[in-house]
Amino acid sequence: PVSPSVSPPCPQGMAKNGAEAEIDEGLYSRQLYVLGHEAMKRMQTSNVLVSGLRGLGVEVAKNLVLGGVKSVTLHDPDPATWSDLASQ
Repeated sequence: PVSPSVSPPCPQGMAKNGAEAEIDEGLYSRQLYVLGHEAMKRMQTSNVLVSGLRGLGVEVAKNLVLGGVKSVTLHDPDPATWSDLASQ
């Protein structure tokens, strides 16, 4: 059992109270070089919806997650089919 005084770990880059935390410069060094600190802070607090998960949608969702956004919601109105396995 977990002690009540121990809180679960926070997602990368997020503070325990929901406020913005310091940016991990080792992890996000390339994004910081291109975007700067202000854009990265905005990304850390962004909630993103990706609608349509064909080949391009999946790649965009992956890159958003790796880029450090706060949360990503995935939506795909079409049921999965066998042809989706080869979608690129």
